[in-house]
Amino acid sequence: MKTKNTAAAALVMLLATLVVGWGPARAEEEKGSLLDSENFSATFTLATDYVFRGISQTDEKPAVQGSIDYGHPIGIYLGIWGSNVHSDISKGGVELDYYIGYARELCSNFNLDLTFFYYSYPGGGSDPEPDYLEGHIGLDYTFATLPLSPKIGSNYYYSPDFFGEDGDAHYVNGIIELSLPYELTLAGELGYQDVEGDKLTGDGQGENGKDGFDYYHWRVGISREILKFVLDLSYQDTNETSFLGGDIADARVVFSVSRTF
Repeated sequence: MKTKNTAAAALVMLLATLVVGWGPARAEEEKGSLLDSENFSATFTLATDYVFRGISQTDEKPAVQGSIDYGHPIGIYLGIWGSNVHSDISKGGVELDYYIGYARELCSNFNLDLTFFYYSYPGGGSDPEPDYLEGHIGLDYTFATLPLSPKIGSNYYYSPDFFGEDGDAHYVNGIIELSLPYELTLAGELGYQDVEGDKLTGDGQGENGKDGFDYYHWRVGISREILKFVLDLSYQDTNETSFLGGDIADARVVFSVSRTF
């Protein structure tokens, strides 16, 4: 737990430094009360599956998800997101994620995003503890003058003690999005997850009789907004045929409908 607290303090200090350094100048440009109603939003999602980095969290069953978010024009944002999950993930059948971050346009069409996450699983037990912390840094750039306005990006996530007190975890991905005719968006993603292995998958309990696990996953999907509802259809897969003895990493098609208020 000491490692988690140290990492949390470091990430909060980093975000505070960015806010102190950039916030006042942006605040002069973006006048407004902290409690302006337009700073708040809520999103509700229905999905045929909850897939996290290529792995089904609902044992290939439907998911009901929602979030409440706050975002200020200077770039600070925070929120809480929740979903049902399978009992193997959390005995309480629920995942709640809390996050705080800072997003900034470094220059025209080039964006930086820094986020600190706390993943919690109410009723999930304490040995090993499922809750964990994760820090994130992301960059993306949109080629606005090119056909289809391609957007490329990359994200890196680090946890000092992953789900189930499973040690260091690193995740990196690359994304590309294309703006198609008829207001369609085509998106692709390739990611790699590596977990050291400790209490949950240490002592040879990980993939192929080793400690921890690592795998690649990929996703391609198409989405469109219709009457303020976002419809998303995607194909997802991993390079694991039997992830930790189960089929939750198999190829799958996922459909979701979401609405932001």
